[in-house]
Amino acid sequence: MNGSFITRSESEPYRLFFPLGIFYLLYGILLWLPQIWNPGDYPVLVHRYLMLNGFVASFIGGFLMTAVPRFSKTITAQKTEILFYLFITILGLIFSYLVREPLVYAISALQAAALLSFLLRRIFQRKENPPYTFVFIFVGLFLWLFSALSGVFIENEGLKHLHYEGSIVAIILGVGSRLIPGILGHVEIVKAQRDHYETPASIFKTVPWYFYLLILAFIGSYFIDDFKGSLVRSVVVAFIGVFYWKLYRSPKEKTALTWNIWISGLFIVFSFILKSFWQDGMIHASHALFISGIVLLTLLIATRVIQSHGPKDKSLENWKGLYVVGGLIVLAAATRVTAYLMPDSYLRHLAYSAIVLTMAVLLWSYKYLRLVKVQ
Repeated sequence: MNGSFITRSESEPYRLFFPLGIFYLLYGILLWLPQIWNPGDYPVLVHRYLMLNGFVASFIGGFLMTAVPRFSKTITAQKTEILFYLFITILGLIFSYLVREPLVYAISALQAAALLSFLLRRIFQRKENPPYTFVFIFVGLFLWLFSALSGVFIENEGLKHLHYEGSIVAIILGVGSRLIPGILGHVEIVKAQRDHYETPASIFKTVPWYFYLLILAFIGSYFIDDFKGSLVRSVVVAFIGVFYWKLYRSPKEKTALTWNIWISGLFIVFSFILKSFWQDGMIHASHALFISGIVLLTLLIATRVIQSHGPKDKSLENWKGLYVVGGLIVLAAATRVTAYLMPDSYLRHLAYSAIVLTMAVLLWSYKYLRLVKVQ
């Protein structure tokens, strides 16, 4: 990397963290490949870490460290903040290979704490309120921190569910409820939000009362029994999908990017409903959320970030290859979920899903990752 790229990465950390996130994603996917010729034990802890604390955490960190200073009109990311986040993420990967799960959770807690520290420092110094939906980001980070710290001392499946799903989904709801309506062309939603948060009032007073109810319902859903909890979560996510993301309407701005975001949003809502009524296959339905929801949506939001901060060429958002990327990711999700129905070849189907997902990620990366160097 040349000096100018390093300098740009300090002011716009997505330039560093997005490529790293793709590396972690491919690494985590390809762990399943040997299952084709040698089905057997697989490194679950390493896989989980690479996907959530590697891939997702890198994209969340890159996005927040780039966007929040702009929304709040405060200082950009500092070199020490970027390097610390980078270092602890790599350290956690080492602990996952050593199968030191408590230490992996400790590192995960440090990641959440680092992002919370980054956000709180800028929120207290803000010259302008951020979008009120970003409150959900803080909720997600606190859930991430709480579940990770608990995981250091307690072995509990409910806490793992909160850690690997709840915290990440909360962050997506927070970011997505501001970005998705704007990208899809629903300017009336964005205007209504701005009327709330672009005021000199306290940030908490800019949040509509019903949004607090959504937050409380979402948090509480992880502390009640599986069926009732999953049902409450599906209601919360569906509410946001309908009233914020306007998923019952096709995108007003019709491009390859917007159609794929719309489809990804539908899959996110569908996956929560599926989990509510398919309790026996909950872990498999979770992969419908992760693959066709989180992975696809993350790559699509990254497409907008890379385009708008780099070449500023809107035609990049209508690249027809995005339909191929989206189609492959949906196929990978379907293959992963239905593997549960084929127990005799279950592990091989995980590998087939990994191959299809790898093809999608490589295609997206070839088109967009080279643009992180463009100013």
